[in-house]
Amino acid sequence: MGTFEKLNGQDEQQTLGMGLTTWNKPDAGDEKTSEKEPQSETEKKEYLTIDQVVDKMYNGLNLKLVLLFIVAASPTSQTAAQVYMTIFTGFIPYSEWTCVSEKCLNLLAESNYSQAFYSAKPMCTNQLVAGTDFNWTSERTSFSMDWGIYCESESKLSVVSSFFFIGAFIGLVSSTAVFDRFGRKNGAIAGNMIAAAATIAAPWFPHYEVMLAVRILQGLGMFINLTGVYCWVVEFSPSHLRSTVSPLILVTWCFGYLVIIVIGYLIPYWKYIFVTTGALNVLLIIPLLVLPISPRFALVRGREEEAKKILEAFSRLCNNEICMDKIHLDYTTRVQNYFEQIKDFKKYPTFRKQTLLCVLSWFIVATLFYGFDFGWGKVSTNLYSSYLFAALGKVLAITVTIPACNWMGRKHSIILFLVCAILLFFLAMPDVLIVKGWTLEFGACLLGSMAISAAYAINYLYTSELAPTSHRGMIMSLCSSAARVGSFLGIYTSLLYDITDRRVPLVLFAGLSTIYVTAVLFLSDTTGKRIPETPYDVEVMAGNQKYQPVENGVDKMKLESA
Repeated sequence: MGTFEKLNGQDEQQTLGMGLTTWNKPDAGDEKTSEKEPQSETEKKEYLTIDQVVDKMYNGLNLKLVLLFIVAASPTSQTAAQVYMTIFTGFIPYSEWTCVSEKCLNLLAESNYSQAFYSAKPMCTNQLVAGTDFNWTSERTSFSMDWGIYCESESKLSVVSSFFFIGAFIGLVSSTAVFDRFGRKNGAIAGNMIAAAATIAAPWFPHYEVMLAVRILQGLGMFINLTGVYCWVVEFSPSHLRSTVSPLILVTWCFGYLVIIVIGYLIPYWKYIFVTTGALNVLLIIPLLVLPISPRFALVRGREEEAKKILEAFSRLCNNEICMDKIHLDYTTRVQNYFEQIKDFKKYPTFRKQTLLCVLSWFIVATLFYGFDFGWGKVSTNLYSSYLFAALGKVLAITVTIPACNWMGRKHSIILFLVCAILLFFLAMPDVLIVKGWTLEFGACLLGSMAISAAYAINYLYTSELAPTSHRGMIMSLCSSAARVGSFLGIYTSLLYDITDRRVPLVLFAGLSTIYVTAVLFLSDTTGKRIPETPYDVEVMAGNQKYQPVENGVDKMKLESA
């Protein structure tokens, strides 16, 4: 549940340091700590990190700030819209058809003209052919009906849906250095434009192979956009609001889920759904064109004066204007190439272990998350109502993570939600009808899906706080890339309902959740702690005796308490 977003935000937060100064690393030849300039008695400057500056200027939420965060985060909603649009543009109406051939009519007669005849099993078992043995009667169009995707070829629909995550994987892997080199904002804009162009062009080339290419470009563009926007928003957030802002961004993402359900319900033609969604991409990215870059990114690139101007402008939005001329920003520049970042995984053991565990966690939670999201059609009988409940459940689940993280912390919150999910998966196994249209399986799976959604949401914040600023863009990209592999595989779990007992996927989900819990147990809790600036800091904060902090004008007790 990626990723990225926090990395970059915390890069700068690390620099800002939760009230701590930077450390000198004896082995970090590529790092350069800003030198304090001599001051006269009349011109004393206050030495602060970015985190301290943002915390100082923050004077409570106001309408301008709320609107800024909402407008900036709004493009992330289109990621969800494009992930799920094939559900509403490629659906197979197995209950909406009528016989036209003698073969089909004879089979209907043998069933005593039962209404249950018009379902998937009679169609597929008897190999009835659309246009020859029967005609679709659905008032809505889909590319599955247009291209003959049903019964034995139904897996093609899953392939179309899953190709989105192939594109997402490619985009995230290729952009591991983009956000730390060209900025969160610029990467987000470029990704959005790629996805918008592909989505609008799709209806003009109505072929299965073209649709696969469109889905790759959608995934590539939208996950670059999601990551860039997430990082931008988080990096403008005060340290004590990270656990609130991060879930709210994901709630915005969930509204895209609701948007595509509404669009799919109101627009009966699949081609128009694509055009409408692509147009929304262009509309929602416009505000980001005029917003400034992240000040944390500016500092990472050594552009201190630009960062100060951005912070001054932001202080006015906070109704607490601060003159940056009286403040010296304490930060560390780290100019390194991609291969130097890779070498750090070998050099720092705790840093390597944490990253691998995070990658595993993201892979599992994404498999579970999308396994449910593309499987509701198998669990429920009403396409739109089941997805509506799922979308609303996600909004509620992600919102609940805000008080949960503040009360129990990141680590314990994830463990609690995952344990609840495991129990709910086992509860869904008995065949029990609660009321008409609601089975115990659907109710338990809905609650289990909410628990997984909550864990996914916390994963973003948790990973970004574990990752050091210098590598946050890379680690968030790697974790999100692993999640995209899980997303790709998760879509195919819905096919298990057709070839195995329905309890098999539930056992699979419970087993994966157990592995996820185990991985989290080996991670440290980041609640209330400063964000590491470099891999060296990760080792120091983990208590690795080989690495000792070198103070730089900092109270040692403060350093140790962090």
